[in-house]
Amino acid sequence: MAATPTTEPDPPDYHQELVARPETLAIMRRIVSAHLDLWDLRELGDAATLCAHELLTNVMRHTGSPVCTLTLRRRPDGVRVTVSDSDTAPPERRDPEWSEESGRGVLLIAALAAQCGTVMRRDGKDVWADIRTTTTPAYAT
Repeated sequence: MAATPTTEPDPPDYHQELVARPETLAIMRRIVSAHLDLWDLRELGDAATLCAHELLTNVMRHTGSPVCTLTLRRRPDGVRVTVSDSDTAPPERRDPEWSEESGRGVLLIAALAAQCGTVMRRDGKDVWADIRTTTTPAYAT
């Protein structure tokens, strides 16, 4: 009887509970980049890392608590970056004046992501961004 080839399972989703602070942002950018490398999605590294950074920055600046969870979920066509927090107010999309130093995070995420959105929960929200590849990954065939 011939041995059946075994394939390695896809690496699991990545979940990290953290306190969003300036000093944790650099660490999280490296972690996001490393997971995308692990999943052979290096081409998405810049966009996914920037989206994660902006989502975590929004938690730091606009919620009552910096405690949150970052989730990276590999998808057939890319990765979903989600940040969950305990604030019940949805993110606010603004059109800042050119001279303002902030207020562009949601616009930036929308520009980088194929889709993005917010799932409101009774105890907070999940803000997500789908970053997609331009080619079909080998494992999707």
